[in-house]
Amino acid sequence: MKCRNTFLLLTGVCIITKAGCGSGEETASTGVPHRLEDTIVAPADSLLFVSDTVSVDLMADYGIATVDDIDATNSGLIALLDGASATVTVITDSGELISRTGGSGSGPGEFQWPQAISISSTGSIAVSDLLAGTVRILDPDLDSYVDLQGFAMANPGVMYLKSEGSFAGMRMIFRSDDGNTIIGYQTALWSESSSEPTVIYREDMESFTPNDFGRSIITPYPMACNSEGVVLLADVSSEEYIMYSYKADGTLSWSLERPFHRTEKTELEILTEESMVERRMQQTAHQANYTADPYNYAVSSLAIGPSGRLWAERPGAGIVFFDVYDPETGQLLFTASAEEELDLTRLEVTAGGILGVTSGDIPSLVRLKVTAP
Repeated sequence: MKCRNTFLLLTGVCIITKAGCGSGEETASTGVPHRLEDTIVAPADSLLFVSDTVSVDLMADYGIATVDDIDATNSGLIALLDGASATVTVITDSGELISRTGGSGSGPGEFQWPQAISISSTGSIAVSDLLAGTVRILDPDLDSYVDLQGFAMANPGVMYLKSEGSFAGMRMIFRSDDGNTIIGYQTALWSESSSEPTVIYREDMESFTPNDFGRSIITPYPMACNSEGVVLLADVSSEEYIMYSYKADGTLSWSLERPFHRTEKTELEILTEESMVERRMQQTAHQANYTADPYNYAVSSLAIGPSGRLWAERPGAGIVFFDVYDPETGQLLFTASAEEELDLTRLEVTAGGILGVTSGDIPSLVRLKVTAP
């Protein structure tokens, strides 16, 4: 999933489909949108604002110290992953506690390093445990589970669990090719019974360097999947902004490339990233020097929002910024950014709503909405 081409300042949008480039307007399948500037350099069409609070105090209400991932369904369930205590907590969208499970360790029901969760429409939960090399599928009551073994430090960094137990996800993988080690990003579909993917949507591999040990810890996984099984993903790149849409069977539906002006990380952001990677590598058997990429990724995350739209997060420019698309066509619908005074440690767009965790000594779980464009 890496783009290693020499960076070019793009002046237009190239749309790629199975049938080639089109000449219409506004959609990925037919041609070139009329809005040709990089959207992040212009004011956003809409603002994200806090509409209500689900939990005033996450620690007091649920014993949650940190929130490392959030997922929510349109049926009113919210799943919260606490990496510090290695627990999963499920609540209603009004804040009522439903169930909690996990704990730090290698015993029955415990997690070693959970990094991603997904909750299905039926309330089942998938947890990707990096150090254990497993994906755990929990029943809705969280009392029973099945561990999918065999991921061995190649766990999905983001997942979308379906009601029948299969899940789509994106991960970083290592592979030996003619005696050389290569590394890359794989987006695939797994059944509930095997760590070998049943469908591979996309792979992008390149030669491995020691810096990739650290990169694998902090890399984003810009991938989303809707209720029809359509998989959407973006290149993991600080040089190009390219997205793809695949049908459930793995057939490419559309792809698009947007103009993109690279934004540099601040010195503090680089120091914080390198320090965090060093601390996390101390928890693993891999030790290597790590140097951060001085530029932000073009797209750091993708998500399907509560109205079924595709939200592409853009880091940089000192704000939280999203391009919002029609997932069926790739048409850019509007852009959104957070209010300047909004101070969140985490912001997640989910099918069940846009949720955030406030910063400070007493973190709260809040719900956000977007002003009409």
